[in-house]
Amino acid sequence: MPNWNLSNEAMLGLGLGAVALAFLLILWLIKRSTNPKVCKKKVTGILKRFAGIRQFRVLTDLDLAFEGQTAHFDQVLIGFYGISFITCLGESAAYYGQERDASWSRVDDGNKKVSFPNPLLAGEKGIDTVRRIFSKNDVYNIQMEHLLVFAGARKKTEVYVKSTVPVLKRKELGQLLDKVKYQKDNSVDVQKLAGLLQQYAQKSSAV
Repeated sequence: MPNWNLSNEAMLGLGLGAVALAFLLILWLIKRSTNPKVCKKKVTGILKRFAGIRQFRVLTDLDLAFEGQTAHFDQVLIGFYGISFITCLGESAAYYGQERDASWSRVDDGNKKVSFPNPLLAGEKGIDTVRRIFSKNDVYNIQMEHLLVFAGARKKTEVYVKSTVPVLKRKELGQLLDKVKYQKDNSVDVQKLAGLLQQYAQKSSAV
């Protein structure tokens, strides 16, 4: 029979090793939770779960080009109610801006301040490009909206933005989609519109 008796030093070594591994795992999980790509994927996951049981479509990383105009949306939700074009800010930081400001800023944990173009204005221009595409293809009366989602880690993302249009943290997206508005059937041809957007897309993926 093997001898399983371990010395106090060996037991201490094993205990310290286990603590070190647990500490490294916690650090990895924290780092992963603030990774912008991971945060954006979590938003995509929320949309896919919502779309899957309703025969809706989700397009991701959609870049459109039409008559010299371009548009980018991180996610697009196409349903019988209409279309939601989503801009997703994945960095875990404090965000500052006004609805009509040309630029906004974010400040991370290290107090590093970064300015970037106002995503609400970019969203407006993007939806105008979509309207032009639809008009070119005789598609009218589609309810469309732009949603701005702050997807960063919950405890490390603060939003100081005043806006009359939907500006949401990631956890609030599911609550928004539960509203009656998204259950309405406005006779939207989901597959047709998804195909049309992909026709003018430089790159995208779809569900």
